[in-house]
This record gives sequence, structure tokens and C-alpha cells, in this order.
Amino acid sequence: MESSRLQRYHSLDALRAAMMLLGLVLHSGASHIQGPITWMWPYRDSQASVFFNLLLAVIHLFRMPVFFVMAGFFAALLYHRDGPAGFSRNRLKRVLLPLVIFWPIVIPLSGLGFVYAAQQVGGPSPWDTVSKLPPLQRPVLGHLWFLYDLLIFYAAALLVVPAASRMPGRVRQYIADSFRIVTTRRWGVLVLAAVTTITVLPMERPTIETSASLVQPVRVLAAYAVFFVFGWLLFSQRDLIESIASRWRSMFAAGIAATLAYITALIAGRSLGPLWWHLNGVIIGAVAVWLLIFGITGAFVRYLSIPRPLVRYLSDASYWMYLIHVVPITWAAGLLARSDAPAFAKFGVVLGVATAVTVVTYHYFVRSTAVGELLNGRRHPKTMTLDAASVGP
Repeated sequence: MESSRLQRYHSLDALRAAMMLLGLVLHSGASHIQGPITWMWPYRDSQASVFFNLLLAVIHLFRMPVFFVMAGFFAALLYHRDGPAGFSRNRLKRVLLPLVIFWPIVIPLSGLGFVYAAQQVGGPSPWDTVSKLPPLQRPVLGHLWFLYDLLIFYAAALLVVPAASRMPGRVRQYIADSFRIVTTRRWGVLVLAAVTTITVLPMERPTIETSASLVQPVRVLAAYAVFFVFGWLLFSQRDLIESIASRWRSMFAAGIAATLAYITALIAGRSLGPLWWHLNGVIIGAVAVWLLIFGITGAFVRYLSIPRPLVRYLSDASYWMYLIHVVPITWAAGLLARSDAPAFAKFGVVLGVATAVTVVTYHYFVRSTAVGELLNGRRHPKTMTLDAASVGP
């Protein structure tokens, strides 16, 4: 049976984990950006730098798109391997149950951390910031919004995949051939960017928005669904992974150039007026996103296809680390709030504390316990071994 012979995609699982772990970097720097306080991160440290605005803009540009491509890939793998029923059981256990268990613990503790940090500098209460939003738009999901979106995509897949299987064979073949052409041709990036441009144009800013509310805006779901579907289709033609890996250098270099053009458009493009600023940012950003998706994915496949104990360990730990990381970040930021240390120093300390707390708690209280079995699908020994490597989230 083919499903029993599926290879382990160590490189792609490492990529998925890396995008999660970048969340620690992003949120550690969020307190130090320049600009008004918003519901997205309702605390600003007295020490700020435009560097963190740029850092967060670049990370946000590609992090979740890459993650949702990987999520779609591994979802298709699970569906192919276990069938609809097994897929549903797996996703309910590994995604819905963690959301239900950790939300009432992590989100209140994070919220209290924001309140504590704001009180240290005499800033506005995060509750005041959030309470100004309409009830259905309040960010009750916090940083766990991606689990909520994944559940929506999984439910949609359970409806769409059986319906697609009943399509005429020539139609399915046309879709498969078109996907292969778009994925293997260099100009295919422009086709994918055009699709992303359409989904991002309705957004308020020239970037892919996120929403932590229970009622997800259609534009947000549509934007991330494009990446999820791409990942799902990539699994159906997984021989294309090597083609992506062979072009990673040129794609990544072009992605860096496009990212620089995107940042330039955001900074200097306002002189063109709000309409052209938005349009230019959306188009250039969409091109940059897809170039980076191909470049970063290809690099991971090129260099991390051979399993490494440390990479495997961090891949296993990444889920737990992301689930709880905002708690140590907000409280550490509060403890440093009254310090006059430079923003970069505070950022380093907060990131270090968050990394240490999440890794230590994972190693001693999660990895070999029932919690580790819930998050990773099995209990791992407290060593960096490769014996029980998983194929995905």
C-alpha cells in the first residue's frame, strides 16, 4: 500500500517548525516598534527602533504564508495516508484539542502579562484598547488564531476533496497539469502572485492581515487558503519538491530583491497617494511572498532532507514553544519595562527568556508526557534521537 511507504519529509517539517519559532522573534520585537498601540500588540516599550518595524514587516511577509503551504502539504499527506475518518480524528486531537485546552490558560496569562507591562510604564490598559473594538472583532483567539483557521480549512477539505474526486478525469488532469506548469516555470510566480494580489487588495494595508476574532473576515481566510491549497496540491505532485530545491538560490535571491522593493514601496510610496501606495505594495509584496516561498522551501529541502537530531528535537518542540511563548514574552517585557537599556538589549533578553522557558518546560514537562503525545502524536524520550521522527504536525 502506497500510504505505508510515504517518506518522512524532515526538511519540510523543519520548515514548518522554523516558521513557528520565528513567532518568538516576531513577538519579542513587537514591543519595540515605533507607532501607536493597537490590539495586535497592546504594549509599547519606552525604547523603540524603526529596525523592529522593518524586522516585523519582513518576517510577517513570508512567515505565515510559508507555514500554511506546509500545513496544506501535511494535511494532504494525512488525508492520503489515513483517509477522511483518520484525518478527522488526527486533526481533532492535534489541533482542536490543543486549542480548547490551551486557550483558557495561555490567553488569560498573556493578557495579564500585557496589563502588567503597560502598568510599569503608565501606558493605556490593553483592555481599553481591545474594548473599543466591536464584540465580534475582538482578538479573543490571540496568537492561537492560526489553529482556528486551520480547523476551518480542514473542514473545507473534507467537503471539497470528495467533490473534486467526482469531477471528470480530464478536468482533474487539466488542474494537475496547470499546477505543474505554474510550479516549474519561472513565470509561474507571477501567476501565483496575481492570485494573492486579488485576495490582498481588499485589505486595509498592503499586507496579508491576520485576525484573532471568532468571526474571521473572508478576505483573511481567502488569502491564507491560497497557500494552504498550494501546499495540498504540492503533495499530490510531490516529485516537484526536487525541482523547487534545484532553483532555490535564484528564487531566494529574487525574493530578497523583491522584499527590498516592497519595503521601499511601503516607506517611499506614500508620496504617490494612498491608492497607488496600496496597489504597489500589494503587487510587489505578492511577488516577494511567492519568491520567498519557493526560495526558502527549496533551501530547506536542499540542506535539511537528511535528519539531524537537534533539528528533529526543535521540530518536535516548536508546537509547544509557540503555544506558550507569549506568556514569558509579555511578563519578561514587563519586568524590563522601566529599564533604560537599549531596545536591542531588551529584545535579546526577552527572546532569550522566552526560548529558555519554552525549551526547558518542553523538555521536562512535555516531551515524554501525555501533553507531548497530544502535541507530537507520541511520547519522545528526553534525548535527541531520530527513532520516532514524525512526518508532520
